[in-house]
Amino acid sequence: MRRWCDAYIRHAGLIGVLYAAVPALGWFIYSLVNPPFRDVYLLRLAIALVVGCGIGAYLNRFGLELWLLKHRSEKGPATVLDGALIGAAIGVGIAVLPPLTALISTNHLELAKTFIIVSWLVACSLGLLIGATLAIIGRACLKRDAN
Repeated sequence: MRRWCDAYIRHAGLIGVLYAAVPALGWFIYSLVNPPFRDVYLLRLAIALVVGCGIGAYLNRFGLELWLLKHRSEKGPATVLDGALIGAAIGVGIAVLPPLTALISTNHLELAKTFIIVSWLVACSLGLLIGATLAIIGRACLKRDAN
């Protein structure tokens, strides 16, 4: 388990990219198999991937460093609640822009707004669960005095 923690710490940016890219690609594949396909879906995907993945990489690295900073400080160790709240913030941060692309050239404004709100709630909830889970693992595997 220690190796998994070390790998997560080394590749936090890449994992943040995946947190943003997988839902965007999943939505795009869904839109491909459910006609009619519109050209604007490519624009939405490009914006979601370019901006969303950059934000995801930054936020995941920043959130991890924040949790590790508290975990290794005199006021540490970091708690599971710290991990859950940081994870929820990362989830919301990653999900701010990609769902907003649903507003681009839409014929169903109310449906797009509902999609955005639900996406943000789901992202917050998943971030909370992932952050709490990673904090539980991190508390068990990471030494407080490690650099």
